Amino acid sequence: MRALFLSALLGASVSFSSFAVQANEVTTPAAQRWQGHGVVQAFSAQSVTLEHDAIPELKWPAMTMPFTLSSGAALNGAKPGDRVTFILERSGDGFQIVSLTPQR
Repeated sequence: MRALFLSALLGASVSFSSFAVQANEVTTPAAQRWQGHGVVQAFSAQSVTLEHDAIPELKWPAMTMPFTLSSGAALNGAKPGDRVTFILERSGDGFQIVSLTPQR
């Protein structure tokens, strides 16, 4: 009887720990990314200023603004004056550029 009780207790604890891991995986949000189009105005060491078209998914009108570059951002040879397609993602309280692709 004691072995049966210990077996049931061990099985229940494994089931609950498995459930806890699954719950954490489900509630952890995946990185959201958005695409935009604009013109590179300037670069600095860790940011890029873009004059971008409206981004309806974010309810942003067309505007000019600086964005932080993510570590390892793919710039694909973009330079000031280039019309680009860009990918951005939420980062803390703001957004950061993940990649810029010149439209040539």
